[in-house]
Amino acid sequence: MHYYEKNKIRTTKYTVLSFIPKNLFEQFHRFANCYFVFIILLNFVPQVGAIQPIVSMIPVIMILLVQALKDLFEDYGRYKSDQEINFAECQGLKSNDDKYHTMKWSELQVGDIVRVVCNSVIPADVLLLHSSDPDGICFIETSNLDGESNLKQRMVVKKHWGDISHEFHPKEFKSIIECQTPNNEIYKFHGNVTPANGGEKIPVSNNNLLLRGCVVRNTDYVEGIVLYAGHETKAMLNNNGPRYKRSKLERRMNTDVIYCVILLFVMCILGSVGNGVWASHMNNIPQAELFIPNEADGGKLDPALSGFYMFWTMVILLQVLIPISLYVSIELVKWMQVYLINNDVDLYHKETDTPILCRALNITEDLGQIQYVFSDKTGTLTENKMIFRRCTVGGVDYPHAANEHSKHREAFPELARADSVRRSYRRTQSASVKPHHSLCMVHNVTKSYSMSYGETQLQNATKSAPNSPANSRRETDVTPDPVLYEKLTSSSYSSITPQGASSELPCPEKTRIWDFFVNLAICNTVVISNDNSESASTTPDPYSLTKFIVNLDCYVQNLLILVLSIYRCQEIASEVSTASGSSLLPQVLKKVHLKLTSPSSDTYKSISPHWSPKINALKMNGNTNNSANTGAQIDSEDTGKIRYEAESPDEAALVYAAHAYGCVLAHRSSQGGRESVTVTLPNGEGKLKFEVLHKLPFDSTRKRMSVIVRDPRNNEVVLFCKGADSAITDLKTPRNNIATQASNSAELVNRTKQFLDKYARVGLRTLCITKRVLSEAEYEEWLTLHKEAERAIDERDQLLMNSYVRIETDLELLGATGIEDRLQDGVPETIEALRQAGIQVWVVTGDKRETAINIGHSCRLIHQNDEVINLITETSEALSELLDTHIDKQETKRGKLPEIQQQTSILSFNVSFSLPNSTSYPTIDDKDLPALVMVIDGRTLGFVLGNKDQASNTTKEMSDKFVRLARRCRSVLCCRATPLQKGQVLKLIKDKLNVMTLAIGDGANDVSMIQVADVGVGLSGQEGMQAVMSSDYAIAQFRFLKKLLLVHGHWNYARLASMVLYFLYKNAAFVFLIFWFQILCGFSGGNMIEQFYLLLFNLIFTSVPPLITGILDKDLQEETLLKKPHLYMQGIKDELYLQRTFWINMLDALYQSVVIFFFLYLTYYDSQVGLIEWGTVVTTAALFVILIHLAIETKTWTWIHWVGQIGSVVVYFAFALIYNIICPACSPPSNPYFIMERVIQTGQFWFSILLVTAIALFPRYIVRAVQSNTFPNECQRERILEKEDSHIDSGEPPKATYVPPVHTVNVVRDRRSQNDF
Repeated sequence: MHYYEKNKIRTTKYTVLSFIPKNLFEQFHRFANCYFVFIILLNFVPQVGAIQPIVSMIPVIMILLVQALKDLFEDYGRYKSDQEINFAECQGLKSNDDKYHTMKWSELQVGDIVRVVCNSVIPADVLLLHSSDPDGICFIETSNLDGESNLKQRMVVKKHWGDISHEFHPKEFKSIIECQTPNNEIYKFHGNVTPANGGEKIPVSNNNLLLRGCVVRNTDYVEGIVLYAGHETKAMLNNNGPRYKRSKLERRMNTDVIYCVILLFVMCILGSVGNGVWASHMNNIPQAELFIPNEADGGKLDPALSGFYMFWTMVILLQVLIPISLYVSIELVKWMQVYLINNDVDLYHKETDTPILCRALNITEDLGQIQYVFSDKTGTLTENKMIFRRCTVGGVDYPHAANEHSKHREAFPELARADSVRRSYRRTQSASVKPHHSLCMVHNVTKSYSMSYGETQLQNATKSAPNSPANSRRETDVTPDPVLYEKLTSSSYSSITPQGASSELPCPEKTRIWDFFVNLAICNTVVISNDNSESASTTPDPYSLTKFIVNLDCYVQNLLILVLSIYRCQEIASEVSTASGSSLLPQVLKKVHLKLTSPSSDTYKSISPHWSPKINALKMNGNTNNSANTGAQIDSEDTGKIRYEAESPDEAALVYAAHAYGCVLAHRSSQGGRESVTVTLPNGEGKLKFEVLHKLPFDSTRKRMSVIVRDPRNNEVVLFCKGADSAITDLKTPRNNIATQASNSAELVNRTKQFLDKYARVGLRTLCITKRVLSEAEYEEWLTLHKEAERAIDERDQLLMNSYVRIETDLELLGATGIEDRLQDGVPETIEALRQAGIQVWVVTGDKRETAINIGHSCRLIHQNDEVINLITETSEALSELLDTHIDKQETKRGKLPEIQQQTSILSFNVSFSLPNSTSYPTIDDKDLPALVMVIDGRTLGFVLGNKDQASNTTKEMSDKFVRLARRCRSVLCCRATPLQKGQVLKLIKDKLNVMTLAIGDGANDVSMIQVADVGVGLSGQEGMQAVMSSDYAIAQFRFLKKLLLVHGHWNYARLASMVLYFLYKNAAFVFLIFWFQILCGFSGGNMIEQFYLLLFNLIFTSVPPLITGILDKDLQEETLLKKPHLYMQGIKDELYLQRTFWINMLDALYQSVVIFFFLYLTYYDSQVGLIEWGTVVTTAALFVILIHLAIETKTWTWIHWVGQIGSVVVYFAFALIYNIICPACSPPSNPYFIMERVIQTGQFWFSILLVTAIALFPRYIVRAVQSNTFPNECQRERILEKEDSHIDSGEPPKATYVPPVHTVNVVRDRRSQNDF
């Protein structure tokens, strides 16, 4: 029997008992920590111990303690969050009295029945059994789960137990539920409900499941049974926490650490050999002169054994060469870099109140080394705010001239002619009084006083005529095409039947137009969020009377303003507009009476002979439907208040377009398990209630969605379908080929395709609108197979897919739509900057080729003079020949590229190598030829990526050719690509070229691409938060990518590269001092540096300044980096952290250690100072040299830098002075008593320190000065120009300033507070 856990959750990593052992276990997974523990254990061996064992434990204990405290702090935050959630209250059913009682979330378990009230969070994954809505509908908000704020609709499981009345009796629910095992698929759920009486299984899906963390909205309460609880809920299974990746720099650093280990091993071998040689020759030296005891048995030392012991002693002495504090320091620096990025005001989007979010904590420097950017188009480059612009119905184009953008007019010359035709058409139509045009005249009348009395009165005046085109402009910015509107309203929908005919227009054209708009209105999954029908709530509103009175007062006030303005009582209207209160009416009526009865008054004169105040005043109250509305659920005035919330902006745009023409999706309901939709018809035609038999949801494979309904006019079963033109017009199977259908003439199909191509060329997104009338026999046959697919547990998705495809055949083409998706602000400038920075930009989209190319030109992905290579083929053989042709042509014209080498990052165009194994980079030199741009479609891309029918060797050959050609291209445009292909093409380029990649997208179809890339960026846009949840960084606009890469990326790479090299340098320089001393002490393992100095030198005395530099150093100002994007090439070339730079720093450390050691040795030669006293001088000199070395490498000086540098020196001297007094015997045999106090009083000490520091740093300073002034690189040249500009502006040497991060945080907080964040 399966044991079901309770609903209690625990996201903490530790418990009180497991914290210490588990945390230590995790920390010792790091090789460095294990290494230092091994060193500590060696110190306990008497033969090899070089440092007091207790003293040697201090650095490791401090490192482990700091890391443990950090983990404890993070885990305590998780613990508090868990407690808050587990102790939250909900209503659960108790079996002993069949009543709901308040209980904690943690007490729930699978099988419990719960009740959740409006605006409450759902405590577990619950199967919906009952809703307060009589239609069995529940609305939920899933923002806590996936970030989507739009409402989603859920349906009650079809009832089959107890009575079928509205009242729900939990005790009568005794059905058996079988469902999937717990999984993390938020949008998928399969299961069956088997009635207790053994009846037919009822399938349940995601449409019946309420997920933990969602919030119930617009529904008084719901009741359901817990299916998944605690850690088995989908929300918890998707809670993966922060993302951790290894950066490129960190991988390079690990290689250099291995070099340090090898260097340590070499020095230990030298020390061991030296000790053995020295021990073999000491037999000729009197024992009294050696001061070294023989073996315990009195025998002489064995040179081999002595050398073996000395090897391990040297490992202990030179342990500092491996930087134990480097890993912790890097974590702290990256944490602060993430903090600064998160609080950058320039990356905060005020309109949506969305700041940047860093979800990956350890790849900040990778932002400065990106070579390829892969981007989605819709919602990433564009706003994803769809606006209905054009449509074609029955092969006739309706350009909607009033909506067209200027660029569209250039592409469609006929728009200018259409404008004049439609203007004359409006003039001829104005002679007749129609409700639609009457309202337009009211709109014109009210426009004259809108400036005086404010925009509010105008909106109130036009709001209440919902079924007219004038009102739709406020809703959707869509003005209906007058010709199409006249055709739509010239005859009633109920009269359009296959047998009916009109003398004015052919029946097929009328039918297509009506069916076209009905399709737009009902073929969707939108939620009607402001549905004011009688079923909106079953609980009386205690404030309903008050609201009614207030609304009535407002309506009276607005009506008076309109009437008074029409009759030119402007002074009274002004008083009305500023007055308030229920006493308004008597006062105004009295004034109106006096005004109208005045002999000189002419306010009663009619303004327009075609306008009836009585009729239009009635329409202002929304009573536009005068015909009998049988079966109506919603009053017509409510349709003007409807607001649609859709999961896809395309759906919302189409529904609002239908709304603009008066075909209003007014209501959804579900009674007795049957769903229906109500559509309000234009021109007062009443309403139609369609019974929804099935919804066939959209998916990326079919690229379409359908809805099967029963037409209330003739009771026929009709399938309405809309989808991408590639999924409708390009299908070649006999039943799916739309051109072969009897209802679709060849002329209609060809003209529709022509218009689709025109729409795509101006950048419009296209959809085809179709329908199919099903006979009862066809429907019943399909329904039988479909129910079997619904009841299947295994492979249900595939079975349902086959069922959908089976019914979506023999489609009748109604028309097509063109929807505009504008570019986001700053996209062209951002792409241009990325290209100038040496980054290749690939756009991978599912749109048509023409649409993608148009957007490519608009966003400067494709320049006017670029050479475009089109890879559009039907077979792999044709593609292979085409690739060979283009490769040969480009190699002849531009020359050959170097072969792709492993371990080497290769980027486009021409590639140059500075040193073997160095990172290659583009020279951005195409011999003055036009840049190459490649365009490839999804089918051709499939041949490159391979498919199941293609041999593996053919795929490899094809992909190699494709990559060979793509390397030359500045930009690549992949159109008609599937979500899977997006990730595959990125992986192909990443693996073949060994380059750093970044993927950016905003939807679920971009997740695979985001997860494969080195850096994934998600946009919190209109398509939910799936991309954000899978990303490393989340931003609100594509333009923010410019500063994120060119500024923060550049800074973070430069900071961390310099900091890592400095850490390795300073540790090596300090270790070399100890090694040189072995020459003087016969490789005996002696040490002139006091033990505490030895262990704390790198851990405390020299650790803070490099942290400050790693967090705050700026080699260039933000303005310079944004103005000159080519400076980003520093990171692409990896100039700051090459293999040679590591060895140059090691040689510099070697030189400085030689100067410090031997110069001070000669200075104090034959003096009276003791060993520890001389070692103190050496330690102090090393401290000054190492800190000033960092000062030379620092580009920006702030007061924090000065505090770090001076503070390190102060801490060192303070520790030495205090330690030498209070702890002279803490680390025997050394005795540091009063040593520092004596040394600092001598002039020799200070003179030698200054002289050694100058000699040791002189070469580095000279090389830096000469190189930066004589042979500067790009960044150094710009830094010099910045200093010169600062001199010109201020007239004095530049002074770096620093704004503390907390100020930035306050600015962000202030900006958020303005938006009620």
